[in-house]
Amino acid sequence: MVTEAAPVEIAKLRKQFEQYAGAKWREIEEQRLSWRYYYAIQYDDSQLKKLEARGQPAIVFDRIGRKIDGLVGVIRKLRTDPKAFPRTQNQEAGAEVATQVIRTICDASKFEDIEAEAVLNGAVHGIAVAGQTLEAGDHGDPDTVWEGIDPRTFFYDPRSVKPDFADARFMGTYKWAGEDEILEIAPEVEGKLGNDDVGVFTSFDTDREILWRDERGRYRLVDHWWIERGMWRWCLHVGNLILSSGETPFFNDKRRPLCKYRAFAAMIDHQGDHVGFIRRLKGPQDAMNQHRSKALHIMNTRQLKIRKGVAEEIAGGIERLRKEAARPDGVLEYPGSPDDIEIIQPQQEFLQQTQYYEDAKQEIETFGPNPALLGDLGQSASGRAYAMAQQAGLAELGPFLKNFRMWKLGIYEQSWWAAQKYWTSERFLRVTDDQGLAQFMQINGLQMHPQLMQPVLVNALGSIDVDIVISEGPATETVMGDVYDTLMALAQNKVPVPPAVIIETSSLPGEVKKKLTGMMSQPDPAAEMAKKLELQGKAAENQKTQSETMLNVAKARTEGAPEAPGEAPLPPELRAAQAVADLLDKNASADHKRAQAAHLDAQTALAPLNFVHDVMSSHADRAVQRQRIPAQ
Repeated sequence: MVTEAAPVEIAKLRKQFEQYAGAKWREIEEQRLSWRYYYAIQYDDSQLKKLEARGQPAIVFDRIGRKIDGLVGVIRKLRTDPKAFPRTQNQEAGAEVATQVIRTICDASKFEDIEAEAVLNGAVHGIAVAGQTLEAGDHGDPDTVWEGIDPRTFFYDPRSVKPDFADARFMGTYKWAGEDEILEIAPEVEGKLGNDDVGVFTSFDTDREILWRDERGRYRLVDHWWIERGMWRWCLHVGNLILSSGETPFFNDKRRPLCKYRAFAAMIDHQGDHVGFIRRLKGPQDAMNQHRSKALHIMNTRQLKIRKGVAEEIAGGIERLRKEAARPDGVLEYPGSPDDIEIIQPQQEFLQQTQYYEDAKQEIETFGPNPALLGDLGQSASGRAYAMAQQAGLAELGPFLKNFRMWKLGIYEQSWWAAQKYWTSERFLRVTDDQGLAQFMQINGLQMHPQLMQPVLVNALGSIDVDIVISEGPATETVMGDVYDTLMALAQNKVPVPPAVIIETSSLPGEVKKKLTGMMSQPDPAAEMAKKLELQGKAAENQKTQSETMLNVAKARTEGAPEAPGEAPLPPELRAAQAVADLLDKNASADHKRAQAAHLDAQTALAPLNFVHDVMSSHADRAVQRQRIPAQ
């Protein structure tokens, strides 16, 4: 429903935008330049004209873009999912529910991609923004989702100097829209738009002016949020026409109002301007381009040292002499002495320009995670060693990573608060366990209490009180990793090391450790059978020895008897002893085979532990390979 705009109020909102555009013109120009450098547009028109006048090539060796992209990839590999912890002992189950609720919202918003865009925008633009919205859900209550915001469309209170914009009194976004798009949002404004009242322009508007060349009418659609009497309010307007307005639907756990936009700054300089990493990398990048361009120019030029009067003796004069000397296949016929003309190659200056280029390149390469830290470890280095080197490279990005982490934490908390407020209907969350099997968690459900025999709420979000934390991975590798490597080396050298100790010192998740330890604490049927068969085999060998002894004694008794004509049959006691001996021999052979089979079963039972070690080794090798790719 279109409401009549209060002149004072709409004028106030437009004045706030003009304050931003006027106070932040220097910041906007630097942000425009930063994006140009990221897109490898690193010469302006005046520089190109000068190079063309000198005959010098305009060469760009883009290292800024590669460095920023590599930084985005490294931080993305280090990301972890949020986890909630209970504030009281009775809320342990509720913490797991809160964890799954936040992860469900992040998955629905494709928040992993929003994170990557935020790192890129923060590194280049100096500001990263995300916005929270409520959408109609299929459970009778709204769903909350997040979307990434182009920082070039973001405006804010120019007096804000905090990295999380907590001191901003207003902020919002704007975009250019045609009349048809406006009518899709608010069909009732048809015929009321009037002329396109665009108001104040920013430099970002002029960059994309060509996109609206064929559009007859365009309008600046502004989503403006501001604080009025302690309450965040919002207004969606076009020019002086308000499309919709209201108060914020978002509140924290203390019932304090929140803005829909969450932003963070990479760096804030002494003048309050928000800048990214391009300010630090621009100088070395310009030096690389200029020194490489100068070096190529020197390679393609020649200096001539000639005797006075030689130019007059050559047809075409000095210009023909200069042209032929500069050509790689130049030919110059001169009847005089060879000492009259000398071509000088400025090799020393070329080497100096090349050295300057290498110095500038090294300055960019050593910023953040770099090949200098990752490349000197050798091919045999473990994944843990590469992780430690990577962490050392990220150490100098500490302020940026701190602001980025707090931004994510704020988004996770705001997602949980919105879910507590608006998720009131029963729904099921999909949960994937460690084995990859899908399970479902019920929230806001009704179940019959077994003792009270009356319905009770199950996992009611409004009654859960938790803390949200983010685990970005260890800042440094722990000593436990070295202990694990030492124990594995001892085990490979056939030193008896309890498998439970190896599992405990490994980097496996805690739940996996518990499962493996529980499996190993149970009696192993294969090992018990192997012991039993071993005892039976020893008993069979003893019986066999006794039967052989009895047989030998019986043979000794019959050796002294007189020989009868023909072959005399063996005495009964001798035949019985020999039969017993043959039977025991067969039993012993069978017991021995069963013992061998039991030994194979025992090896099979130990296979999971070996498999765990192989999997961890393969993961470390793959991590090493992935880390080497951005470093190249």
